[in-house]
Amino acid sequence: MSALITALELQKILQQPHVKILDVSYGQPPSGQGIPGAMDFDIDDVADPKASLPHTVPSAEVFAERVGAFGIGNDDLVVVYDRTGFSMAAARGWWMFRLFGHDQVKILNGGLPAWIRAGGVVVQKSVKPLKPASFKTSFKPHLLKLREQILKNISAKDFTLLDARDAGRFRGDAPEPRPHVQPGHIPGSVSTPYMNLMNLDATLKSEEQLAQIFQTRGVRMHNKLACSCGSGVTACVVALALYELGCQDAAVYDGSWVEWGSDPALPKAKGD
Repeated sequence: MSALITALELQKILQQPHVKILDVSYGQPPSGQGIPGAMDFDIDDVADPKASLPHTVPSAEVFAERVGAFGIGNDDLVVVYDRTGFSMAAARGWWMFRLFGHDQVKILNGGLPAWIRAGGVVVQKSVKPLKPASFKTSFKPHLLKLREQILKNISAKDFTLLDARDAGRFRGDAPEPRPHVQPGHIPGSVSTPYMNLMNLDATLKSEEQLAQIFQTRGVRMHNKLACSCGSGVTACVVALALYELGCQDAAVYDGSWVEWGSDPALPKAKGD
């Protein structure tokens, strides 16, 4: 089953009470306008408040509390979208819901621009409901990778790690956007820039195109796969593409390069 929903499909179910819409945009100016019923879901708020790294996965208790505050229960269908269309933080939101056991979650393919192109109206966003819902989590640890697992895998090679950053940052030629983060990549990882997986209209490429991209990079779908990026956001786009190809267990390295590249003790590689 696809993780994507089209704008026309969403229009048909939008008024159903069990459908909850979340604007999971990130790094953009705030906007009070959105799809009818949409509420703002901030990945830096639905995160571990004690973590030193940005938008670190929260505890199950924190996730349940934050999600319940949106009036979302376990029987609801959650639809996430990004205002730019490119499903970066929206993919992170999608992955987080699945990580905590909620599989009834979809990404609006093409985001808000696709919604507008399909004739969807844009209105003032909703505020969080006065009455929170009860949301119970069921954590799926196989969808999450931590630093120790990534380090061990360099020699063990239990899974293939795909790096969603652009090729220049992977090779180490392009500067890192964050201070005190060294250039390069995790040894043994495979460069898989997330932007290559998207069409110009911000929709995800077709299954045939995605399969060709992964095949060209030597990625074998029957292997165990994990995804990393700069800070655990665009890695989720790669995980989404893999999901569409039937690889539903691709994990995400939460700390990603902001954690790895800022630790001088961890091994780093450069080049292709």
